[in-house]
Amino acid sequence: MKQTSRELVIDAARRLFAERGYPSVTIRQIAAEAGLSASMVMKVGGNKAKIYQDAAPSSLDQLDGDTPRSEIGQSLANRILLRRENDMSEPWAQAIFRTADAPDPQGSREEFQLWVRTHLTKWVDAGPDLDARVELLACLMLGLAVGLRTQRLLTNTSDTWIIEYYGRLMQQVIESDATQSSS
Repeated sequence: MKQTSRELVIDAARRLFAERGYPSVTIRQIAAEAGLSASMVMKVGGNKAKIYQDAAPSSLDQLDGDTPRSEIGQSLANRILLRRENDMSEPWAQAIFRTADAPDPQGSREEFQLWVRTHLTKWVDAGPDLDARVELLACLMLGLAVGLRTQRLLTNTSDTWIIEYYGRLMQQVIESDATQSSS
């Protein structure tokens, strides 16, 4: 299905804002990325601030109920790699820029933390250190997304290795032994 001009603009803006942040992206860059003229970008998207607002990720990772519990970490890592491979915007990387560039960074940070607690908690095994492990899982996902997309790390490493290794790290956080004491 062919994308509308507006969809092309929003998709291009998501990618660029996620990789460079709001201050560093221009309408001309969005136009070039979308394959449109700058005037068409303005016509279908409005000004840069409006495009930025409309390009906000609607959600981060959602897993369906069919993902085996033992494979959640690998599934989460795989999703980040698939978005890179398909040149899709990376909401985990964009979350960092959206906080830094927000008119109210503290409010944006609190909104993101609420999202993390609401959506990641259900994947992490219960225990006395649940909140810390949920935040650690978010840190691992942020790190992988930013490392791959913004910093262009691991470009010469196979996706299979990244999924297995990084997925195993995330799975350890997800399945952490609740009886283990944290110091």
